[in-house]
Amino acid sequence: MPTYTLLAFLGVGFLSAQTLMINEVDADCPGADTAEFIELYSSTPNFPLDGYALVLFNGSNDASYASYDLDGHSTDSNGYFVIGDNGVIGVSEILNSSGLQNGPDAVALYQADKSDFPIKAAVTTTNLIDAVVYDSDDADDTGLLTGLGKTVQYNENELSDASNHSLQRQSDGGFKTGTPSPNTSNQVLAITAPKTPMLHIYPNPALNNVKIDGLDHEVVFSIFSLSGQCLLSNRTNENIDVSRLANGFYMLQIILNGQLIRLKLIKH
Repeated sequence: MPTYTLLAFLGVGFLSAQTLMINEVDADCPGADTAEFIELYSSTPNFPLDGYALVLFNGSNDASYASYDLDGHSTDSNGYFVIGDNGVIGVSEILNSSGLQNGPDAVALYQADKSDFPIKAAVTTTNLIDAVVYDSDDADDTGLLTGLGKTVQYNENELSDASNHSLQRQSDGGFKTGTPSPNTSNQVLAITAPKTPMLHIYPNPALNNVKIDGLDHEVVFSIFSLSGQCLLSNRTNENIDVSRLANGFYMLQIILNGQLIRLKLIKH
């Protein structure tokens, strides 16, 4: 097993690994939109959601149209929590009659109470944990983006099939469209260069070691936090020791045959 080098800012990177995040959003569904949902994910299973609130913002006035206290809830044994319509598999809390609008709108997770966000509360980054600004072939809403400290608005109709797709968190921290997957792993996690051999990492989530399946020679790898900090970098032909990483989401970057491959890595 090679010796791995932890970079000088390792401690800072560990602190920046998010414990709780918005993992998937499905706002546009077939027919009358009866399968809408928001999925949260925690890197720690059975993570208590006391003290958190989920707030929905309307792009028409850049103000809230619904908010939900998450007190008394927790993520499940796999780290998932879903709030959505009755028909969504494994839903833990039901959306109210306002549902989840198609956009341009935003979903935001705060360390706060529902009472902090009455109807028509302005967007804010105060106590913000995570946020997603989204649309369905709409122009960017600069008010929502600026108010939530975001630079990218994601299009659920990216592949011209919004009603059958959701927005799903990717290995680089952004979102792509894919088949809705409430309470299960997202469907589109890896970003690989074309004509590159398919690589798989397992186990994922990993505890102490992760194995790269599909390599036939030694490669350079790096592990980044979602904030873009490189935490670990070396060479390997198969195994990587991740025991010193804190629980959370990471991006594993591999240079193979001159091409860059990025894979989502979850450390438990």
